[in-house]
Amino acid sequence: MSAEQKKAYDKARSRTRVNIGSAFQRWRELKEREGLRSDTEVALFLLDR
Repeated sequence: MSAEQKKAYDKARSRTRVNIGSAFQRWRELKEREGLRSDTEVALFLLDR
């Protein structure tokens, strides 16, 4: 991947990123505890509660 392609990829990806700051460790713990495989699954788990 060229530097230009990587820049475009990163820009597109950043549109869907959410900074959870200090909650990151808790997010990872929840993900592991519930056996969730992706961050998308964690988000859906929390939304469905």
